[in-house]
Amino acid sequence: MWAYRLVKPGLVEQVVAPDPGPALTEGQVRLRFLAAGLCGSDMPRFKAVAGPLYNGGGYGSAPVHEIVGEVTETAAPGFEVGDRVVGTLGRGAGLEEHMVASASRLIPAPRELTDVEAVMVQSLATVLRAAAKFPRTEGLRAAVLGAGPIGLAFCHVFRNRGVGHISLVDPIERAEMASAFGADEFHHMSSAGWLRLLRPEDRPQVVVEAVGHQQGTICDAINSVDEHGYVFGFGEPDDADYTLPYKEIYLKDVTLASGRTIEEWPEVLTAAAQYLLCHRADFAAYISHVVPVEDAQRAYSLYAKPQVGRVKVVIVPSPV
Repeated sequence: MWAYRLVKPGLVEQVVAPDPGPALTEGQVRLRFLAAGLCGSDMPRFKAVAGPLYNGGGYGSAPVHEIVGEVTETAAPGFEVGDRVVGTLGRGAGLEEHMVASASRLIPAPRELTDVEAVMVQSLATVLRAAAKFPRTEGLRAAVLGAGPIGLAFCHVFRNRGVGHISLVDPIERAEMASAFGADEFHHMSSAGWLRLLRPEDRPQVVVEAVGHQQGTICDAINSVDEHGYVFGFGEPDDADYTLPYKEIYLKDVTLASGRTIEEWPEVLTAAAQYLLCHRADFAAYISHVVPVEDAQRAYSLYAKPQVGRVKVVIVPSPV
């Protein structure tokens, strides 16, 4: 079977992998690849960025975890051969024709969604899981740092939860997408530049840091939030330790929260599937590029560099 390997930083190549692969253990299923979405958390491995979650880069499988697949073998109750499922492969998984997944991280893919559309369920699930932890946000001012797929999804969720005013900040020009996903204003600049221009009366009560992979944006989020505000660090860290403006947190009585989805995947995936079905038209532009797997290198290179016009990148099987 085909598989893609990360052979050096920034380069993936197709190889032949053992078929059918490792034997299943209880609770696992084997999936035939139907579609996969690239995510910012895949990029440190692709770029071989040293960090606590990546063991210095970790060559091997081309990193991917957002998956839609067809069950071809099962050792998990409730999953049958032929089922189409969506979810996450978890860390360390790779882009392969057939892959093994834990059934605890999968749900049936909604019949109404195409394979490409269903990819959105996984990333949306992580956003809804984070938003469920927020305090009451109706009528408040909110800011989202980062207008990538995650930042746009947060804007949409905020708008549908009655947030009073939403600011979206990104150095990449995405004003049209910002408006389409519910932002009231888009600031085409870095978070540091936005913070310098922010007036005291415009400080948000809720800030989401949706960038990650460096320390500056979470510090800007903390420094920008209003007194008694709430900051959620969604973006994944590449460093084990961060230097944060603790005095600012203390003096303003700020709540700083974070965390990733670990055990509650069926619940959050189901909620995301329902949300996507209710707002399917709103997410029509969420996926900007659909790339056949034979062009996997182009898909990874495209996602690795934030740029105008690039939002979510989905990889699909090559045409027969």
